[in-house]
Amino acid sequence: MPIYTYKTVSPDGRELVREATAASEGELRQDLEVQGVLVKGVRLKRTGLFSLGGQNVRPEDLLRTNQEMTTLLKAGLTLPEVLDLSSDRPESPVLSAVLKRILEEVKTGTPFSAACAKYPRVFDGLYLSSLKTGERTGDLAKPLARYQDYLRQKVALRAKVSQAMVYPAFLIFVLALVLGLLFTFVMPRFEALYTNFNAALPGPTMVLMGLVHHLSWVAGLLVGGGLAAWAAFKAWTATEGGRLRVDGALQKIPVVEKFVNPFLLSQLSRTLATLLSGGTPLTEALKVAREAQSNRAFALKFDRVIRRVLEGEALSKALGGEKLVPRAAAKLIQVGEASGQLEAMFQETADAAEWELENRIQRAMSLVEPIFILLTGLLIGTVIVVMYLPIIHLSDVVK
Repeated sequence: MPIYTYKTVSPDGRELVREATAASEGELRQDLEVQGVLVKGVRLKRTGLFSLGGQNVRPEDLLRTNQEMTTLLKAGLTLPEVLDLSSDRPESPVLSAVLKRILEEVKTGTPFSAACAKYPRVFDGLYLSSLKTGERTGDLAKPLARYQDYLRQKVALRAKVSQAMVYPAFLIFVLALVLGLLFTFVMPRFEALYTNFNAALPGPTMVLMGLVHHLSWVAGLLVGGGLAAWAAFKAWTATEGGRLRVDGALQKIPVVEKFVNPFLLSQLSRTLATLLSGGTPLTEALKVAREAQSNRAFALKFDRVIRRVLEGEALSKALGGEKLVPRAAAKLIQVGEASGQLEAMFQETADAAEWELENRIQRAMSLVEPIFILLTGLLIGTVIVVMYLPIIHLSDVVK
C-alpha cells in the first residue's frame, strides 16, 4: 500500500511526524480519528524514484504496457516472465524502473497487487482492484483486459479533449507571431517615415508607437505578471480549500460545466462498470471510484453518496439526491439495481456521457474556429489601420 507521513501532537504538546500505510489519505485520516489521534497534516511519501524530477508515467505508455502484459499472460507465461519482458521500455524509463522493482519483489513472494500499491502515481486504485480480483480467481489476464478497455476509453476521451484545444492554441500562436513581426520589424520603418511629417500624429498611432518604444518593458511586464499570476494560482489550488473552490466552480460556470459534468459522469460510470464487471463488491467499488475522482468537489459529494449507501439507501437514490448524475442516468441505474445488471447500466451511462461530451466539443469547435479567425483578423486589421492613419491624413498635414 502507499506510504503516508502525517503530523500529530503528543500528550505533552510536542509535534511528531509518523509514517503509516493506507489505501488512501481519507482512509488513513479515518483510522487515526478512530484511534483518537489529532492529525495536523497528511501527505504521500515519495520514493526516491519519483522524488528526482517528479516524473510521471503517461497513460499511453501504461496502455501499451498493460496490453503487452495481458497478451503474454494469455499466452501462458508466468508473472515473473511477463514482468521481465514488459520492463524493457526505453520510451518510458520511469515505468521501466518501476516494473523492474516490482519484479524483484514478486520474486521474493510479494503479491503483485501489493508491489504495485507502492507506486500510486503509476497504478491507480482501479488497477490495484483489478489485480486483487485476478489474484483471488487465479486469472490475471481477464481483469487486466477489462482494465485495458477502461484505460483505452480514458485515453481516447482525453485525446479528443486535447485535440479540441489544438486549433485555438495554433491561432493564438499565429496571432502572437504576426503581432511580434509587426511591432519588431514593420513599425520601426513607419516610425522613421513619420518623423519627416513635422506634424502631430493621430492619437491611436501615438499609442501604438509608445508600445513599440517600450516593447521589451511591456512584454516583460505581461510575461512576468502572467507567470506570477499563474504561480500564485497554482499555489492556491495546491491547498485543499483552493482546489475545492476551483473544482466546485468548474461544475457551475455556465459554459464550462457543459463539458466538465459529462466528463466526470463518464469517469465515474466507466470506473464503476469496470469494477462491478470484475466481481468487486459494490461498497468496495464505490470507495475505489471515489479515489479515482480528480474533481475534489465531486469527490466530496460522492463521500456522502457512499455514507448513504452504507446506511441502506439505494445507490440510484443517493446519486440523484446528491445531484451527481442527471435524472436519466439515475433511472438507468435504478433499473440496473432492480434487474441485477448494474454494471451494464453504468456502461450505458458512460457511453451516453462520452457521446454527449464529444458532440458538445464538436459544436463548440464549429463556433470557436470562426470566432477566433474573426477576432484575429480584427486585431491585426486594427493594428494595420492605425499604422497607416498618418499616411491616410498626409494630405491634411501638407495643407
